[in-house]
Amino acid sequence: MNSAETAGIPQSSQAFTVLIPRGLQATVDGLPPEARQELLAELFRMAALAHQERGLLPSSAPYTLRLDLAGCQVSVELDPSRSRLTLSGLQRARVLA
Repeated sequence: MNSAETAGIPQSSQAFTVLIPRGLQATVDGLPPEARQELLAELFRMAALAHQERGLLPSSAPYTLRLDLAGCQVSVELDPSRSRLTLSGLQRARVLA
């Protein structure tokens, strides 16, 4: 039994948690303020959308989404069974000279 079931809240009504691992926190903190704000806003927007669209998400295993955002290549792992969205990769795009 998990804590949501203990509290009488069905698992499907739990909001998605956004997780930024310690190993990526310094990279996020090192982004320019506008890029950091855009990244964080998009992560929370994706978590809110995943919660709203939970019934449409595959529930068998976590899966990774890759996107270009704020001049960065971003990887996000979405795990519907744990109601969790994890930043799994972040690289600044290189400028070609």
